[in-house]
Amino acid sequence: MLENLQHKKIAILGMGVNNLKLMEYFKAKGIGFEVIEAWKSPEELVGKLDNYDVIFRTPGLPYLSGAVQQALKKGVEITSQTKLFFQLCPAPIIGVTGTKGKGTTASLIARILEASGRKTWLAGNIGRDPFEFLDSIRSSDSVIMELSSFQLQDLHQSPHIAVVLNITSDHLTHHKSVDEYIRAKLSIIEHQQPDDLAVMDSRLPDWFKTAGSGKKIFFDPQTVSDYQTQLIGKHYLENIAAAVDVSKLLGVDDATIKKAVAEFEALPHRLKVVREAEAITYIDDAYSTNVEPTIAAIDAIKTPLILITGGYDKHLEFSLLGKKILSATNLKALVVIGQVTDKILAATAGFKGKIMTGARSMPEILTQATSVAEAGDTILFSPATSSFDLFRNETDRGDQFVNVVNQL
Repeated sequence: MLENLQHKKIAILGMGVNNLKLMEYFKAKGIGFEVIEAWKSPEELVGKLDNYDVIFRTPGLPYLSGAVQQALKKGVEITSQTKLFFQLCPAPIIGVTGTKGKGTTASLIARILEASGRKTWLAGNIGRDPFEFLDSIRSSDSVIMELSSFQLQDLHQSPHIAVVLNITSDHLTHHKSVDEYIRAKLSIIEHQQPDDLAVMDSRLPDWFKTAGSGKKIFFDPQTVSDYQTQLIGKHYLENIAAAVDVSKLLGVDDATIKKAVAEFEALPHRLKVVREAEAITYIDDAYSTNVEPTIAAIDAIKTPLILITGGYDKHLEFSLLGKKILSATNLKALVVIGQVTDKILAATAGFKGKIMTGARSMPEILTQATSVAEAGDTILFSPATSSFDLFRNETDRGDQFVNVVNQL
């Protein structure tokens, strides 16, 4: 495959984290390329991609954008770092996708397989870039990849084991509709062969569940309801059940699985207890970027609750979150932030607790939250949307929350 790239005119779009290691890899292999970066909108790239032989698309540039589609019509090969890794990886790949929980599930699979003595490589937002370790992978190793809709949309090869968690509305500033978003993930099973396996959520659309030729296994959270775990909330049972099913398919024994699950801690910014100070518990759920995980987080907490929520407006619907807030008897106060403030206020009209708005920095946000907190309360930071209005990204807002909390 690499030989096919020699002497071709190659462009890599963007110098983000998904392409930096690819560039280093190409340099080490003597493969030349140009970098195209610093565009403000996909429309600026129309016509600028047409004279290349191969384009490595960044996940941030929609596959269905005009620039990419025009280049395709001109005969340009559109590929990606993910597609190339699938073609070059010598070991079977375990791919994990879903709207939420894919990082936790992929990490837990890796932890269980490591505990069983397997050499394991974890790639994705919660792991390393796969081109950091591609040349070190052996055919007997296990490779686990967290895969987003952006990576999957134009993938023409499915992993040997596909894990598909529940898919709900998200990324509608990138995808044109919920249907396009769900269909973007279909590649994770669409190209599977009869000897491949898919561990799936039973709530997926029927047309999704029947795609591809792989054997389908539907995980059941109730089968792991008695497992010891440090994860907070019943929704994590879905992640555990999927990881357990994958591990059993690979022959890991029950005792090893249960021990690894019991020792597994919540990932950073995913419903993780930061600290308890003056009998107030602070929980960081900054990676909550749509309403479903925030609803699950509210359900997971039984103590009197102060919820910090809101952020960037990516055209989500907040009515379900509003209903949950209005029906949660332990929810005593809301701190609403960011561009979606008015939408959340509309969805929570009639809330009997205190509502605070207008804070524009993490110290201000936590000052509002702590002003109504008492011993025994929980302050939960679960934004239910993205973060690009007040913070650089979800990691930045989570890090800021943790840092300020630790200074209290």
